[in-house]
Amino acid sequence: MQSRFRNNVIETTDELRWMPKIPFEYYMIGFRDFINFGDFGHPIDASDAASCFIRLVLEKLEGQPSHILAIMPDLLPTLEFVANNQAKFEAEEHIYGNFSEIFNRIQTLHAMLSA
Repeated sequence: MQSRFRNNVIETTDELRWMPKIPFEYYMIGFRDFINFGDFGHPIDASDAASCFIRLVLEKLEGQPSHILAIMPDLLPTLEFVANNQAKFEAEEHIYGNFSEIFNRIQTLHAMLSA
């Protein structure tokens, strides 16, 4: 799984986007592990990986919260790390947006949906 993310994180993220709930949860934890491990290869891969990860979580919370709410406690520490370390991922804000703002939206949605 890690090599699949490493080979093409954008395509693999798109595949996760359309998965049913149970496999999505499983592979999303693998995506988290990929981000945590940090073996991206090239800097552009790091920025794409971080952006794909944080944006997929936001997308699922907005459109299919039932697919992701159960695993949010497992994802939140990594999401916070990504948000607080955008420069480490070499993800320029003018290209990838502001990860802290995306994370704040994720936290707000998660709190609303978990209440």
